[in-house]
Amino acid sequence: MRATQLKQHSNADNDNNMALMENIKKHAWKPLAFVVFIWLQYQLWFDETGVLANFTLADQIDNQAELNQASKARNQVLEEEIWAIKSGMQSIEAKARKELGMVKKGETFFIIVNPENKHD
Repeated sequence: MRATQLKQHSNADNDNNMALMENIKKHAWKPLAFVVFIWLQYQLWFDETGVLANFTLADQIDNQAELNQASKARNQVLEEEIWAIKSGMQSIEAKARKELGMVKKGETFFIIVNPENKHD
């Protein structure tokens, strides 16, 4: 009688172990799937090609576009000055008068002082 009880108890343990193993096999993929999910989320948000990096890059693109626009405007002014200088001596003379204070021989240079700005 004792042997049959042990055999039944042993069979019950085997059945419990088999059920436990089946349960583990059913759910063993879940931690791995969780780790993969977290890794993918990290890449999506924080990787060098992620969402946050794209926001930063968009700001840098906007700043560079503003700098490019300012450079284009400056280049346009310089191109016009080059064209004017190439076109004749009048533009060179006008630039020298304006920026360097050139006065021709025989000319009189007048400075008009505003009395309101006069310092005592």
